[in-house]
Formats: sequence, structure tokens, C-alpha cells
Amino acid sequence: MNIFYILLKKEIKELVTRQLIFTIAATLLVFHVIGKSVGTHNKASAAHNTIVLLDLDRSALSARVAAAVRAGKTEVKPAGAGDIQAALAAPENISENSFMVIPAGLQAEVTAGRASRIEYYSRFRKDASGLGPAIAASRIRRTAQAATAEISSWLLERGMPSRTPAFLRDPAPAREFAVVDGHTAEISLSQVIGFIQSQSLFFPVAVFFIVILSAQMIMTAVASEKENKTLETLLSSPLDRRLLVTSKLAASCLIAAALSGAYMLGMRSFMAGVTSLGADPSVAVAAAGPALAQLGLTITSSGYLLIGLSVLFCILCALAVAFILGILSEDVKSIQTMMTPLMMPLMLAYLLPIFIDMSTAHAGIKFLLYAIPFTHAFMAPQNVMMGNISQVVWGIVYQAAVFAAGVALSARLFSGDALLTLRLKWPGTK
Repeated sequence: MNIFYILLKKEIKELVTRQLIFTIAATLLVFHVIGKSVGTHNKASAAHNTIVLLDLDRSALSARVAAAVRAGKTEVKPAGAGDIQAALAAPENISENSFMVIPAGLQAEVTAGRASRIEYYSRFRKDASGLGPAIAASRIRRTAQAATAEISSWLLERGMPSRTPAFLRDPAPAREFAVVDGHTAEISLSQVIGFIQSQSLFFPVAVFFIVILSAQMIMTAVASEKENKTLETLLSSPLDRRLLVTSKLAASCLIAAALSGAYMLGMRSFMAGVTSLGADPSVAVAAAGPALAQLGLTITSSGYLLIGLSVLFCILCALAVAFILGILSEDVKSIQTMMTPLMMPLMLAYLLPIFIDMSTAHAGIKFLLYAIPFTHAFMAPQNVMMGNISQVVWGIVYQAAVFAAGVALSARLFSGDALLTLRLKWPGTK
């Protein structure tokens, strides 16, 4: 048994290295930054809990409904307009996402035993992401529940035994409308949010693993050449070193193109399955398809091309960084640790937009995320679908610039003898 403990102690000493401790510390730091950022952002979002009310009935019942909504700690802002389109376009409501329309004749209709309909509109912004749309939809859901409960109480107070229980439970069913870039369609908000979030949850996961896979491939290739002394043989040959760099990067580009193509094929199949889109992306036959198409939440062939380019340059940026990290690696065993500088921005770019609404995020958070080239690819499907094409184009330009800088640095490292001796020094190592 003593021998077992001796061997166990030996293995732990070999596994728990400075590099491993640094990796764990870096991971904890990333999650700490994400947690602090999300907490601060959500507090600011919760402070703005407003719904714009367009009261066309102007009755005692509609006043009670408004009071019930206020009692639920939701600020009710009068629309000051004659119809919903004017309310949506009003400058004072430009920052508002939630709207409620009480129809004319609400009190008279429910008193007569006829169901009325209260309309709820949720505006989805081009750069909205994360929990922002879900929070707005939750606000509308709470408002609808408060309105229904108040109307039911109003009817019960007046004693109407001839009314059916179903009518008394829901005398004014909610009608939900989504507004995207000026387009309005009647559709369940949960369907729209689920469809939009599929772009910010499913596709970034695929890109994330593609980036990690391709980065590990090139890092392993470079580190194994250094470990096996193959790189020394190549560098001692009369071959032009620029040719070596070009060949390695060209191979990386081909891999990136293949991975990007596979990603786009998978994405198109997923979109076709969700919205039942045929050859013409503007034609939808699924239950929510016509409404989603009416809102413009479809991706055309040019949109797929833009997304593919963004993903391609995202992978190229990762390969350029991985190429440099592979040069700094001592051997293949150290690759997992050397992935840390790449994993940190990847995790920030993937996780922060999931929990933070970019349309209302702090300028510092926006700058941090947009400075990471991977963020642009993660958000490209949603941006294309929401019509935010300029953001995708500028993201591709920025990714191309980062890739060019990585290529220039790689070529510089290959041009001198430092390539064989360059190492990343860890604290306490000689």
C-alpha cells in the first residue's frame, strides 16, 4: 500500500505543473470576468422595466388593467399616439421594446360576454442578442397575466353566473406580435425568440469546436516537427523559408475552407429543417414559417456566402494564432497548455453574447468583444438574419486584417534562427 501512495504522489507531481496551474487560473479568471459582466449588465437591464401602453378604450376597466400592470413593478408609459405604428415610430419610444394595446370597446365587449383581444408587440433590434429578447418577452408575459387576472376579477365582482368558466378565466386573450426591422407579424414571441437564439446558441458551438479542432491540428503538426527535429532539417535545406511558411499556411487555408464548407452545409440543413424552406428561401410552409418569412428572418444565398466568409476568416485567424503558439511549444505534450491563450478569447466571444444583449451592452464590453475576431463569426448568422449586413462585412474585413498580421508575424519568426530556440518561459523555469 505504501508503494501505491509513493506512485500516486509521483504521478500527481508530474501532472500538477506550473502550466496546469496557469491554465486553471486563466479559466477561473475568464469565468469571473464573464460572471461580473453578466451580473452588471443584467442589473442595468432589470432597472429598465417599461411597457408602452396604447389605451384605445379609455374606460374604468382599462384604467384598472393599467394599475394592475404597475402593481407588478412594471413601469407603464403612455403611448401618446393614435395607433400602434405611430407608437412604434415615435422618437420618445425609440428605445422601448415592449408595447401593449388595449382595444376600443374592451369593457363593453367583456361585459356583454364576448371575448376581446389585447395586443402585445415586442420589438427585436438588429444587434439584440443574449437574454435581452427573452427578458422583453418575459415582461410581456407577466403583463398579459396581470391584465387577464384583473379583467377576470372585474367580471367576478359584478357577479355574472351565466358566463362560462373558460370565458371568466380568460376574457381577453392575448395576441402577440413581433416587430423586426419595421416588419410586423402575428406570431408567438416564444417561437421568434427560440428561432433567434438557435443562431446564437447552436451555430457558435459548431464554430467553437471547428476552431479548436483546426487549431490543435496545426499546433500538433508544428510542435511535432520541432520535437522530431524535422523542422531543423527543413530549415537547413536550401528551400526558401517563405515557401515553407506559404505551404503550411496554404494547407491550413484548405483545411479552413473544408471545415467552413462543412459548417455551411450543416447550417443550411438545420435551417431547412427548422423553417421548412425549400429551394427558394423566401417560401416557408412550416407552422411558423410564413410569419418568420414576413419578418425577414430568413437567410438568402448571399447571406450564406457572408456567413461562410466570416467563419472561414475566423478559422484562419485561429490557425494563424495556433501556428505561432505551435512555434512557442516545446513539444507535443505542452500543446494543451499552449492552447490557453487561444481558449480565453474564444470562451469570452462565445459565452458573453449568450448572456449579454449587445444592443444595450456597455461600450467597454462591446469593444472587448468586437476586438476578438471570433465574435464576428459567432454572431454572423444572427446578424445576417436580422439584416445587420454591414456589421458582418466589417467583421470580415477586421478578421482578414488580424489574419494578415498573424501571417506577417509567422513569416518573421521563420526568417531567423530564433524559430528553433524560441520558447515561452513560465515563471520559475530556467
